[in-house]
Parts: sequence; structure tokens; C-alpha cells
Amino acid sequence: MSGPAAAAVYTLLAIAWTWPLSAGLTTDLPWDLGDSLLNCWILAWHFHQAGRVLHGDLGAFADWWHPNIFHPAPYGLGQSELLVAQALQGAPVYAATGNILLTYNLLFLSSFVVSALGAFLLVRSLTRNGTAGFVAGLLYGFALYRVNQGPHLQVLSSQWFPFVLWGLHAWWQDGRLRHAWLAGGALALQNLSNGYFLIYAALWLPPYVLAQIALRGRLRDRRAWLGPVIAAAIGIVITAPFLVPYLQLRRLGQPARPMAAVVQYSADTWAWLTANDQLRLWGSHLQTFVRPEGDLFPGLIPLLLALVAVGFAWAERWPGGQPTRPGVRSWLATILALAAIGHVVAIGLALFAGLQRLHLGPLTLSITDGRRLLTGLAIALVGLLATSPRARRLLRDDPQRPVVLWVGLAAVTVWLSFGPVVHIGGRTARTWPSLYAVIYDLVPGGDALRVPPRIAMVTALALSVLGGLAAASLLRRRQGTLVTGVLAVAFVAESWPAPVPVNLRIDPAPLRPLTEPLPPRPADHPLARALAALPPEAVILDLPLGALPYEVWWQYLSIGHWRARLNGFSGDAPPAFLALVQRLAPFPDALAAGTLDEAEQAAVLATIRAHGATHVLVHAGAWPSPAPAAALRTWLQRAGASPLSTVGATEIWRLPP
Repeated sequence: MSGPAAAAVYTLLAIAWTWPLSAGLTTDLPWDLGDSLLNCWILAWHFHQAGRVLHGDLGAFADWWHPNIFHPAPYGLGQSELLVAQALQGAPVYAATGNILLTYNLLFLSSFVVSALGAFLLVRSLTRNGTAGFVAGLLYGFALYRVNQGPHLQVLSSQWFPFVLWGLHAWWQDGRLRHAWLAGGALALQNLSNGYFLIYAALWLPPYVLAQIALRGRLRDRRAWLGPVIAAAIGIVITAPFLVPYLQLRRLGQPARPMAAVVQYSADTWAWLTANDQLRLWGSHLQTFVRPEGDLFPGLIPLLLALVAVGFAWAERWPGGQPTRPGVRSWLATILALAAIGHVVAIGLALFAGLQRLHLGPLTLSITDGRRLLTGLAIALVGLLATSPRARRLLRDDPQRPVVLWVGLAAVTVWLSFGPVVHIGGRTARTWPSLYAVIYDLVPGGDALRVPPRIAMVTALALSVLGGLAAASLLRRRQGTLVTGVLAVAFVAESWPAPVPVNLRIDPAPLRPLTEPLPPRPADHPLARALAALPPEAVILDLPLGALPYEVWWQYLSIGHWRARLNGFSGDAPPAFLALVQRLAPFPDALAAGTLDEAEQAAVLATIRAHGATHVLVHAGAWPSPAPAAALRTWLQRAGASPLSTVGATEIWRLPP
């Protein structure tokens, strides 16, 4: 299959897979109105700043990292993903249409198509088989994990990983400079798409490169190293300037992610047996252990194809090795092989079935001590490699068919997904070592990541490559084309989520639900127009404060006016803002209840002034009762504030100088 044909099929499949989104490209957003709106705001901020530069306002460079949220805290853009690569992709669409929803949706759809195309190109180059590449593209571009991450454009934007590897493999084959440039550019784009993937790439790409060069017998060949070095240099040079907001936030005292928060969002081992409820085939049947970010089931077809790839590798490599002579070494190798297999089975049963004892006839073995099991497996494997030439041949990968390498990478990423503390079915398993704890403690930036399971996207890449290698082997056999086609169709069926939800509202209880339609151009919204008429130096406080659905909604509307705001919503928040929420969130209700004396009311006003607010917006329609808004109105009048206008149920007040 050719690249254009594959891209066309992937595009049609992406439209169908995410239906009915394509019917509302200019008016809707996939999944919920939470992180999707945040990402729209981030993209629009980049476009706004770029527009200022193009109109000659070079001051936009100075405040690029300081958007209009969390005033007066600096580097507000560094509280979440920067989405720089996505902004570069979406800029032409936004420049032509001014529709941020259309821009977001095209980026969303393209993440499926480009991911699939990248895996297609990588595996086609490895196997010289377009059909095998097409299967790999299906497995990666439409991996089940993408349904888990539907609201998170930054996680879906994993499309550049395969292009990095494609460029590196082309370099090792041909040694042309353009391939190193391709790998480096793709690495930079991946780094600038998602901070998680930046750190994950720094962890798994160097061992992959080392293994590939070693498998090719070129460890002393400077030319083999030159391409990866060029790619790494390009990625580092382009990425480094965009780390400034994160580094500055740390310098200013922004704390690391609390260990408790990382543990909360880590994957239970049973997450790999839990399917997202949006999946039509598995969603209602495989609900083993439901929790946030905890549905990582990769699908039966990718797992089956991975086993097929391992089986073909064994069948091709094992017989060709020099047989071990009968005797002690032969018996020892057999015993060690059985021990290794037994340890793998015991580890699987302990982690994914929750078994604590293994009954072997009259013998009962405890399998609760993970360190002991992993140590036993390591000893068995080392002993097997030392005693068996066939075992060494089996584990010595073909660089064009690196089955063992990708199986190892998949296993390590699954292990990393468990986070700093391993949990099995909700039970803390402290005897099982955590690889992620090492990253959290020692890797720069590792303590800034909150959701370890997002490395499952790298697992999906590993399974897609293994699936492509398996397909290439199947296609060389009788009925292989039919079997491969059936497996491809079966995978599409098990990954199918359509119809996907659009414009899902997040419950703001105890406040009233938001019901306003989503404006494709926030500047057209009446409230945004009214705020755009305020002086450019105006600083706004929206009340009530701290309710996620309202915060992200008002932030999205600020695309239409870009006035500075005390409010904000992002992946993280400055400590000063968290303190402000703690102080002001209960204030309207307490004011309405009459439980605050004049000194306490004056202290709240002083806090608002200290944060630089010049205007207060009272969103009376947010409360189920009129009392909080009425109490705020009276309080503002006593403080000397002036009512400027009312837009719908929102009152705009100007604080006195």
C-alpha cells in the first residue's frame, strides 16, 4: 500500500471513528468542555501573541509566557502544556477562519491520521511491506488508549515518535543528512507537543539507539552515532528555549507535584484489564477496576499480534542456533528456561490476577514478594544466556525486526505506568519495586508529571510495531493476507468508540449548570465584547471563584478580550492563586449568611486590591439562590464600587481607585 492511499484510509477512518464530531467541526468540541476549552485558550493565546508580533508589537515576545490568567503571578502559561507544535500546525487554519473550534478539531483529527501515517512509514521501512505498515498504523493511530485521552489533545499528539524512529532507521541504512534532520525535527515537534513525552523520550530513545547500533555491530562506527547525535542536538536546541517558563516557575518557588497526587493518578495493575466505557465492544464488559486515568486495556488484537511476533521470532531464531550438547549444560539450560517461564507466569498472575499464592499440586508458593520474583527472573535469564547458545541467538534481535527490543520496551512502560507505589486491585503492594519512583526522585522534570499512565501511549507504539512485524510474517504465509485482514478489521471493531460525546458539560454543583451554547469565536460573545471595551490595563475578578466549569468557560471567553484576570484554570496553579481561592470561594455565601463582620469584609477587599483587581464581575446566574449575588452587590456598593453594565446575568463593577 502506498503512503497516500494509507493516509486517505486513515483520514476516512478518523472521521468515522470520531463521529459525529465532523458534522460540527466549527461548533462543537469532542468529549467534555474542560481541558478541551483550556487547550483552545492556549492555542488562541499563541495566535494572539503571534498576531501582535506580525503587527510590529515586539513587546509580545517579552510577555509571551505571561498570559491573562492568575494575575499578577508570572509565567502562567507554564502551568500546563505549551502546545507549541500544535499552534504551529493550527496557525494557518486560525489565520484563515478565526474559528478556534475548527482549528482545535482539525488538530484533534490530524493527531489520529498523522500518528497512523508515522507508524505506517516506520514499519514499512522495517519490513519492506506496505500492508504490514498499514496494520501498524491502525494499531497506533487508533489505539484503544486514545479513547481514554479523548479530551487531552496534548496526549493524543504523539504522532512524531514514529517519524523520529523512521528518520534514524533511514540514517543507519543510507547515512543521508536529511534523515538525521527529519529525526531531529520530529523529536523537537514531539517535545513541544507534550512535556510528558519530552521526558519519556529522553528515557527510552537513548537505550533504543544504543541497542540498534549494537545489533548492527557498529558500536565503534562513528558514522552510526553521527545521525542520532545530530537528531538529539536539533531536538535539544529547538526545545530548550521553551523550557524557560517551567524553569522560572521552579526558581520562583513553584512546588513539585506532591507524591500523593502522583500516586492518586497512577495506574493500578488492574488498569491494564480495564476498558474505557466509551468503547463499544469492551466498555460495558471489562470494568475490572474503574478509576480516573485507569482504563489502559490495549485490546486483544494488539496483544495477540505481539505474541505472534514473538512466536515467529522464536521459530526463526531458535532452530538456527548451535544445539547444546546433551549433558549437564543442556539440563541446566532446560531448568533455567522453565524457571524463567515460571517466574514470568507468577509475575503475571500476581500483578494482573491478584493471586497471592500459586498452587502446584501439593506445593503452594507465595507470589506476594515482587522483589524476590523479579530477582529470580533476572537470575534465570542471566543463567540461561550463559549456558544456552540458542537462548543467546533468540534474544539477539534483527535490527530490522527488533521483536525483543519492543517487547522489553512495552514491559518497561507498563511497569512505569504503576507510578511511585505499586497497587494491585486497590491493595498497596510495597514488596513490588517501583521504577517510576526513580524517575520522580532523580530525573529532572520527573516530579512535575502527575499522571504516570500516560506512558501507555509509548506502550501503544511498541505494540503497533510488534503488530506490524507480526503482520509481515503472516503475509509471507498461505492465507496470510486473509488472516491479516480479519485481524485488522477485528481491531477496528474493538477500538471503536463512535458516536463519541461532544460538548459534555461538567457538573459545577452546588452552582447552577452552564447551558450557554459554545461560541466558535469568543469575541462575538456579548460578555467578551463588553469586557473588550474596558481599558487595556483592566484586571478582572470573576465571582464565584474556583468552580472548574465556570473558570474554564470564562477563560475561554477571554479569548475575545484578553483582559488580565485574577481567575484561571490550568494543569497546575500558582500557590498565591490557591490561597486566593481558599479565601474567596466561600466569601459570597458567607456574606449572604451574615457571618462576616466588617473587619473580615474589609480584609477580603484588601486581598482583592493586593492582587491588582480593578473590576469585579458578579455572575448572578451561577448561584441557585439570588442571595449571594445580592449580598455581593451591597458589599460592592459599600466599598465604593460603581456598576458599569449588566450583560445577561453578569454585572460588571469598577472598583474605586
